[in-house]
Amino acid sequence: MPKNVTTVKILNTQYKIACPLEEADAVKKAAIFLDERLREIKEGSDLDDKKTAIITALNITNEYLKNLSAPKAESLDSPSLDDLTKEVESHLKSLSFSD
Repeated sequence: MPKNVTTVKILNTQYKIACPLEEADAVKKAAIFLDERLREIKEGSDLDDKKTAIITALNITNEYLKNLSAPKAESLDSPSLDDLTKEVESHLKSLSFSD
């Protein structure tokens, strides 16, 4: 895959990021997300950029790990394909066909 250089701006500093061309939009979105989160932490505090980055990274990592360990609502609420198949088979058996 050819490498592409994508330029992003985080806390008023531009960074050139090497990534595959098909990931350039995702990298830009990630940079926008990070920039917003950094600004939230920095706003109303006297933290320097390094401390702001560490706290923001810690917050994002904490949220990520919580999401990894949280049970998926979709998997808990949705019947499995096997369950649905059994239900359909049961209904089919209960039907009486007369010719």
